[in-house]
Amino acid sequence: MRTPEIRQAAVEDASTLAAVYRSAYQENRELGFPASAGSVSPVTVADWIRETEVYVATIDGEIVGGVRLELTKTEDAQLSRFGVHETYKGEGIGSELLAHAERRASDRGHTTIWLTTPEDHPYLPAFYRRRGYEKTGDYPLENRSYDEIVMEKQLR
Repeated sequence: MRTPEIRQAAVEDASTLAAVYRSAYQENRELGFPASAGSVSPVTVADWIRETEVYVATIDGEIVGGVRLELTKTEDAQLSRFGVHETYKGEGIGSELLAHAERRASDRGHTTIWLTTPEDHPYLPAFYRRRGYEKTGDYPLENRSYDEIVMEKQLR
């Protein structure tokens, strides 16, 4: 396993990160869980970078994963747009990105981090549970043929 370097994304990373998201979310589409991140544009990713905290994982300088962290004025932080390029899945990069986002949220005084994921996905809910997340509710999707669940982790 190669340990990725994780840094805050810059607007200049938007095109590469959009391609990473398209690769990362292709599997979900094939499994019947299409998400807008699977067809995201560089313009949209650049907006995320400007408006929220986006972190990228790099291996030898190449962007291979990303995660968006939305920090609010409440105690909760939201994690979204979490993905690793298909070529690098299974190498622990996602775990490193997740841990980094959790540390950043905790460093800013947030006590809870939450996300949504398809409940029937073959491995994502278990991935999050192994890292301390628990299902706290349902998250119905009006524009999809499936619903998601809310999962939270206490940071302190």
